[in-house]
Amino acid sequence: MKIFIIGCGRILQKHLDSIKVLSSKLKVVGVSDLKKKRLNDIAKKLNTNKFIDYQEGIKKTNPDIVSILTPSGYHAKHIIDVLKLKKNVIVEKPMCLKISDGKKIINLAKKNKKRVFVVMQNKFNLPVLKLRNDIEKSKFGNIFHASVIVRWMRNQKYYDNDIWRGTWRLDGGVISNQASHHLDLLRTIMGDPISVFAKSNKHLAKIQCEDTALIIFKFKNNKSAIMEATTAMRPKNIEGSISVLGTKGSAKIGGFALNKFEYYNLSREINLSKYETNPKNVYGFGHVKFYMHVLDSLKNDIQSEFQANEAIKTVKLINAIYKSIETNKEVYLKDKIASKKLGK
Repeated sequence: MKIFIIGCGRILQKHLDSIKVLSSKLKVVGVSDLKKKRLNDIAKKLNTNKFIDYQEGIKKTNPDIVSILTPSGYHAKHIIDVLKLKKNVIVEKPMCLKISDGKKIINLAKKNKKRVFVVMQNKFNLPVLKLRNDIEKSKFGNIFHASVIVRWMRNQKYYDNDIWRGTWRLDGGVISNQASHHLDLLRTIMGDPISVFAKSNKHLAKIQCEDTALIIFKFKNNKSAIMEATTAMRPKNIEGSISVLGTKGSAKIGGFALNKFEYYNLSREINLSKYETNPKNVYGFGHVKFYMHVLDSLKNDIQSEFQANEAIKTVKLINAIYKSIETNKEVYLKDKIASKKLGK
C-alpha cells in the first residue's frame, strides 16, 4: 500500500522506522510539512515526493493511507480534508481536541466509507496484552479499582521548541497530551466512567495549560480509579504505570512506558521477565504492530478498537476532565462535557 505523510516533526522517526520494517507492504509516496528545510531534508532522505500543500500532494500521489503527524489542534482539519479526498487515515493521539470535531470526523468517515485509525501503540506492549487477556478470561475476578501514574519529564526547552506546545488551542497540557495514552488504556480496562472530578496545577512549565493533574473516576457497580499525571518530574522520566485490583488478584504494569510488570499477583506464579521490554524512550515498541494491525484491518475489512468511533470516547473523557477543572465540580459524562478552553 502507498502512504503519504503530513507532518515531519518529533514523532516522524517512529513512524518511518515502522514503515521501514514493513517496506514490503508499505511505500512512502510523499511527505508534506510547512517548514521547507525540514521537508527538503526528509524528502531527500526518503527519496520521495515533497509538498508544502498536502492536498495537492495527496491528489498527485494517490495514496491508500495518509498518516497525520501534526500538532493535536490541527488533527481535525487535516483528517477532514483527507477524508474529503476519500483516503484512509492514521493519526497520532489524540484524534482531535473538540468533541464536535470528533463527531464530524465519524460522520464523514462513514459517509465516504473510509477508516480513521488513532495511534495508541502501548496497547501492543507485551504486558498490556497479557493483562487484558487475563482480565477478559476473568483470572482477576471482578476488577473494582485501578490506579494510573504518569511521572514524566518535559522541561522548558521541550515546550519552547514548538510554540504550539502547552497551548489551549493546539495542544492542552499533560491530560490531553502525555496522559491520553493512559486514559485510553484505563477506559479499555475499566469501561467508560460515569463521572470524573479533577484538579490541576502548573508547577514548573511556563505554558498556558497544566503540567500536573489529579483525577478521580467513578464507574458502574461502585468501581473506581485514580490518576496522577505530571510532566514536572525532574531530572528524567520515571514512571508510566497502571495497576488493577480484582477480587482474585492484582497487577501493576510499570516502567516509564507501560513496558514491564512490577507485580502480577494471581493464585499461580508466572514468569514476568518474558513480558518485559525496555524501549529507548516513552514511545515504546508498539508502532510497528499498530501499522500491521491497520494493514490487516484494511485488507480484510476488520473493525478496529483504534477507529474514530472508539477514539472519540477518549476525547470526551479528556474534555470532561478539563470541564471538572474549569468548574471545580464533579462532571457526569452523560451531561454536556465540552471544555470551554481546549481546542479554542
